[in-house]
Amino acid sequence: MRKIYAILLAGVVLVLAFNISSQTTLVGGFNRTTAPIQSPPPDSFVQVAAESQGLSQVAPADLPSGATYWWVMPSGCAVPTPFLPRDLNGPVYQITDAQFLVDTTGGQVALNSHPCALQRQTTANTVATVIAAHADAVVNLINQIQARDAEQQMRSMAMAMGIPSFGGGFGDGGGYSGNGYTNNYVPYTFDTNGLWLGNPTVSNGVSYVNLNNATNQVYAILTTANLLGSWQVETIVWPTNNSVMPFTVQNGDRQILFMRARDWTGVDDNGNGIPDWWEWQYFGTTNMVATNQDFSNNGNTFAQDYSNSVAPTVFSYTGVEVTNNYVSSSQPVVQLDAAGYPYYVATLIDDSNFSNAVWNTYSSSNMTVNLGSVQGWHEVWIGLRGHADNPNSAVWQRKRLKLDWTPPALIITNPTNGTVDVPMIQLQGYSPEALSSISYDLSNATGTVTNQQVLVLNQYYDTTTWEFTTNTFQAFDVVLTNGVNTFTLHATDMAGNTTTFVTNFTLDYSAKTNAPSVQIAWPTNGTEVSGSAFTVDGQVSDPTITVTAVITDTNGNTNTVSGLVERSGKFWVENLPLNSGTNTVTLIVTDAAGNATTNSFNVVQSAVTLTVDPVTPDSQLWQPTVNLTGTISDDAYAVWVNGVKGHNNGDGTWSASNVPVNSGGTASFTATGYAPDEQQPDNSYGN
Repeated sequence: MRKIYAILLAGVVLVLAFNISSQTTLVGGFNRTTAPIQSPPPDSFVQVAAESQGLSQVAPADLPSGATYWWVMPSGCAVPTPFLPRDLNGPVYQITDAQFLVDTTGGQVALNSHPCALQRQTTANTVATVIAAHADAVVNLINQIQARDAEQQMRSMAMAMGIPSFGGGFGDGGGYSGNGYTNNYVPYTFDTNGLWLGNPTVSNGVSYVNLNNATNQVYAILTTANLLGSWQVETIVWPTNNSVMPFTVQNGDRQILFMRARDWTGVDDNGNGIPDWWEWQYFGTTNMVATNQDFSNNGNTFAQDYSNSVAPTVFSYTGVEVTNNYVSSSQPVVQLDAAGYPYYVATLIDDSNFSNAVWNTYSSSNMTVNLGSVQGWHEVWIGLRGHADNPNSAVWQRKRLKLDWTPPALIITNPTNGTVDVPMIQLQGYSPEALSSISYDLSNATGTVTNQQVLVLNQYYDTTTWEFTTNTFQAFDVVLTNGVNTFTLHATDMAGNTTTFVTNFTLDYSAKTNAPSVQIAWPTNGTEVSGSAFTVDGQVSDPTITVTAVITDTNGNTNTVSGLVERSGKFWVENLPLNSGTNTVTLIVTDAAGNATTNSFNVVQSAVTLTVDPVTPDSQLWQPTVNLTGTISDDAYAVWVNGVKGHNNGDGTWSASNVPVNSGGTASFTATGYAPDEQQPDNSYGN
């Protein structure tokens, strides 16, 4: 049931107030909200009437003093008193803010006729019929009390607005004639020839109202839900030839709504040179600075836009920003790169049909979006538009966000066995998704270390999902000790989900009985080597072994030099002293279990001196090829470097172009000089 009230106050200011809830409540917004109380079974005609009208039951302790209490008796009589029913066992219902219904029937009804006006004569002498008749009479009483209270509030509002001549009312508040009190109500006669609001209806959350007899250029429709509060502009109406101008208002969650119509033609309350209606139409406010520039990049001010009848560009909007495209919350916060005065905002998830958008009032560039409960990539569209813009002119921006609350999986690929026989390992593995960080803790017989570095070495980019997926990682040169070594890996994915993964590797040398294998790459046995020092390099089967070279010259002088072994097993023994004649090199390779391999070979100091100049800058060593230079003491010798033939310049220098740089951590160049009678790698002779 809806009750609608409209009054004309005076001049061009109009007020229309109506109840837009689905139940009858006090018009004007003065209801006091109380917590509902559980009612007994509906065996009282007072309760039947109260519940049919949606009245709230009030506890005796919450009843105010100074109100009117209508005591309803079993006979149906209703007597108004100012007494608070503190000790009453029956329920009390609130009719209006100061009017209450007191049920004293105790569930009983009078079956015989009674002189009280509330009781209606019945022909059927049954309890059900009498209950229905009494309940109908109580409903009539409730409606009359509400109507009287609403009219009194309208008169109070008119007086507050300085219009003491408002007509109609209930006089001194007496009772209705024939119902136990006198009816002094005098209906008010509306002047329908002037400006007035009328014919309000409510449907599907929208109020439909007419502005009648509008004669000026533009009118503001203001609303409030509380006459003691402030009025806000709701919409504007542009009249045409004095006809009825219909307009609509979205009710939202407002159950009581008052409306006013105000002539806005030429009104400039803030004196900024721009009419209030123009400001409100484009910006939804009347507090604009006329000298501010609009957002069209043409340098126009708002005042110029108005003067030139140009619809202003009220905002700029270039994108949606996030700190991370990966989120673990289904309601992440995004930042709109927007400036100016957008008024409406809408969000679509995985839907680019902008006609499906639901528009809300824009309040902040920080927005929370709802991605739902499905993990994976989501397409977020956020649209902005101005106060006067229609949805088709909105500006939309797109952002892809991945919802992920699943911790990352970790798979260890090396070592492949839980028992190892080397004291240092390269812990390797992968995760099927991108990682933002990964580290490890290691606990063994020597103690515990934490937060050790693990590096992500490679990422696979999936062109189907357009993201990095498989991440390979490695912890380099992890030193173990005898017994169990416990690794605890900590990984975090791009969305902030974390995983703790524990694995063990046991260091045990008991099965390591074979001596390590070794291959000497250079120099080979009998090689003539230039200079007074040289380097031995090669490959071993175990990168944790130790390499030692012992060199003895023709005079029996012996020197011992320790070597370096890379993770790949490639080893180097540098700066071995080289004396004239034949020098014998003994290479000793020993693993962690004490197993050793020994190799011996001879090198001869060459009479020809051949050198390689340093590569500068050394950043060139990361290139696939470099150009090299050096010196040579014999102009007749040909020079080769890493399989590329160089040019002996005949002045003690040589050069070679596009010399390949070997892969691995160390760049190595081997320069070889060939005598004129020696066949070269390309089967040629000479320089």
